[in-house]
Parts: sequence; structure tokens; C-alpha cells
Amino acid sequence: MTVVSLLFIRWINVFEGLSVIVFVICIALAMAAIALQVRRYRLGSVSIRAERGRPTPWAVLFLTSSACLIAALGIASVIKISLN
Repeated sequence: MTVVSLLFIRWINVFEGLSVIVFVICIALAMAAIALQVRRYRLGSVSIRAERGRPTPWAVLFLTSSACLIAALGIASVIKISLN
């Protein structure tokens, strides 16, 4: 996500203000994903020690939707660059 956000900053001359918005969104998603992963791994290590694992569907849904959002932004940017 951070790589995608830096790519959008590189294209600031093409997308202008939109690239800054995408940069901020991607960085925020990356920080949220890291925070969720740290929390999930801590809970996972405790459940492994207690031999009781619990699935975390919200974390999977968040990461999947973040990846889909970034993919959609990348496709939209390629379309915009190719049409100009």
C-alpha cells in the first residue's frame, strides 16, 4: 500500500489533487492494516498458547477490501493516463 501511495505521488503532475488524496488514503490503510495485524498476532499467540484459535473475519474483510480499493485506483489511473 505504501508503494502504491508513492506511485501516486510520482504522478502528481497527471492527477494533481487526486494523487494527494489517494496517497493519504493508501498510507492510512497501510497503517490500519499494520495495527490490525499486530493486534491479531498478539491475540493469535495467546490463543495458540491456550490451544484455542478463533478466526478473525473482519481482518480478512478489511485487507481484502483494501486490496480491491487499491486495485481499482490503479486501474482507474491507467485508464486516465491512456485516455489523455
